Amino acid sequence: MKQKAALKTLVLGNILMALLLTACGSSPPARFYALTPMPPQISEDKTILHDKNKIIAIGPIEIPEYLDRAEIVTRAKENQLMISEFDLWGGSIKMEISRVLVENIGSLLDRDGLAVVAWKTTMPESYRVPVILYRFDAVQDGSLTLRAQWAVFDKDGKSLLSFQEAIVTKPAKGSGYDVLVALMSEALGDLSKAIAENLRFIKNNLVIKKF
Repeated sequence: MKQKAALKTLVLGNILMALLLTACGSSPPARFYALTPMPPQISEDKTILHDKNKIIAIGPIEIPEYLDRAEIVTRAKENQLMISEFDLWGGSIKMEISRVLVENIGSLLDRDGLAVVAWKTTMPESYRVPVILYRFDAVQDGSLTLRAQWAVFDKDGKSLLSFQEAIVTKPAKGSGYDVLVALMSEALGDLSKAIAENLRFIKNNLVIKKF
């Protein structure tokens, strides 16, 4: 009887120990994030007619290799990267940037009658706008830097109509990856405004000669 009781106690003890080890060894749940576009610049119930000959394709989008991953990357120091283990992008960060730029620029240029699409769509574009992000991350204090270059080519891709660069800096607004992702979305909004203004200038000054 005593042996059975001792055996039962031993088994229960092993089970409890296993449960404790499992609890201690389990990882926290992963958190997933997405970039968000700017609020629409026009009323949703207003119809805008676009000129079929004025379609702008945004892309390709290029980003540094260290950013092109599922984990969100920040900087501990200027030359030291930190890769989050449990804070991840919900999809490809490159596709997220492309999606937000297309939505933002499209919204900003709606009143100009310009349609904005992602690069490599089946629609024939009038202009192609490749974008290179050389930096798009935050440092330890939470402040963010975005440095980008973009070019505007004609529909044949042979004539360079414009080449521009923008540096966007955003001060820290708090801590946490949700705050960081919101800041990254704001920075893309500022970049979108610069690209849209550049395209508006080209449309007003060159489009008559091209079409």
